Amino acid sequence: MRKFFFSVFFYPLLLFGRETFIQEIRLEGLITNPKQEISGMDWYEEKLFLLPENLGGYLFMLSKNEIEDHISSKKGFLKPKKTIFKIPDYSKFILGFDGFEALTFDGNDVYITIEAEQDGMMVGYLAWGSINPNSFEINIGEKNIQKVETPIQIDNLSFESIISHNKKLLLLYEANGSNLREDPYQLLISVSDLSLAKIQSPNIEYRLTDATRVINNKFWAINYYWPGDKKDLNPGLDRLRKNRDNDPNQTIERLVEFKIKKNELKLTKKKPVDLILEEGSSRNWEAIARLGESGFLIATDKYPRMILAYIKI
Repeated sequence: MRKFFFSVFFYPLLLFGRETFIQEIRLEGLITNPKQEISGMDWYEEKLFLLPENLGGYLFMLSKNEIEDHISSKKGFLKPKKTIFKIPDYSKFILGFDGFEALTFDGNDVYITIEAEQDGMMVGYLAWGSINPNSFEINIGEKNIQKVETPIQIDNLSFESIISHNKKLLLLYEANGSNLREDPYQLLISVSDLSLAKIQSPNIEYRLTDATRVINNKFWAINYYWPGDKKDLNPGLDRLRKNRDNDPNQTIERLVEFKIKKNELKLTKKKPVDLILEEGSSRNWEAIARLGESGFLIATDKYPRMILAYIKI
């Protein structure tokens, strides 16, 4: 995860991207408190669950119907419900526990990633449990956890994306730039025996902060760059910004599409979906989910504030 400080001048309700229209879904209640720091989200049946970064003992939940109704009417506010999240107190037995990073469902099974810093080294963890289909309570046992080493060491970076696909979990490491990783790969973990394998992936500059579910072997990911990360990320040539000068002081907020082909991840030929930038601030998009075939839902953590938005495609 990344911590940011911004100067914020205004917060328009409707934001426009070069290739898409972005509509903010106005929220109220506890979820708007910056201390919640939303770090991931995913669908369970017709319910969208949003994962706070911190140990609060709950998730936030919105129904698909109320989201779609709000997008259609553009009126009022949505107040997500709190659902029970029964988990161990990871701060007591994970050295350097830093917070939750990503969430995915596979049927009634639930998987989350955790970030920690131990003696100056970043590490990830995978934890798993189940959801009650009636109460929506999630339970994760103390023994249901596995340490996952990060491929390289960059302060505050680990696995911010987790995707369930074909009985395996795909964990995406945040930083995959050409100046950081010569032969980048991501991790596949079998849900049956927790065995780990590597899958080749392309260099892509900046950070990958979350990803959607896979459809037809393809998924979308948030590709984000805050210029304050210039030293750590050391960006190389951004091959997705053709005919444009690479400016390491320019914020990047965009979605990119990947495809899974055999034992390799590749970028598809679809152009990135670039989001227009807010004046005076960078939006730290930390969560993404598909909304049917109409588009995407994306969310920030708390920078410049908690935002849930709809992107129509």
